[in-house]
Amino acid sequence: MARSTSDSESEPYRLATSASHLLHRAEQLAADRFTQLVGEAVTLRQFAVLAAIAEQPGLSQSDLVRATGIDRSTLADLMNRLVKRGLTERKESPSDGRAYSVLLTASGASILHGATQHARAADAAILDLLPRTKRRAFLGTLTKLSKLAEEAAEKAERHARKLAKQRARKEQEAKKKAKAAAAHGPRKQRA
Repeated sequence: MARSTSDSESEPYRLATSASHLLHRAEQLAADRFTQLVGEAVTLRQFAVLAAIAEQPGLSQSDLVRATGIDRSTLADLMNRLVKRGLTERKESPSDGRAYSVLLTASGASILHGATQHARAADAAILDLLPRTKRRAFLGTLTKLSKLAEEAAEKAERHARKLAKQRARKEQEAKKKAKAAAAHGPRKQRA
């Protein structure tokens, strides 16, 4: 069970001690610093996708979901925009005919190259807000939270697949029963 930061459930909810609110504010700070330094060329999320593709060319969109932590529907919209802008391209995966590999175009690589230096400066600006002695622990905590979130997402995905298989099995069983009942025809009632 989650622990409350408050001693009493009757106390008002305090944003100043809310982990989720404080993380959201920190994310806003990171996005603002990034935008101040990079400009409007790409958003922080677009940059993350471009960087992930550059790090591992040919990733599928499912791989990008795992690499970036961006949910599937948001990533699909984001990828459509990046393809439309000519920054990425999709090619049929050589290993899976149903999937597409995502690659950077020359324009995408150029945008990423220009934004990378500014992204590093944005990261440094955020870390500079902390005392040097706290930076490693801060990054360690963020890394741990990120890994825990990734594990939770993978667990939820496995659970969803399991439920889908169970549902499909039940539907198959129901179809078999209906087919068997239809094959035997209507039963006569005894008098």
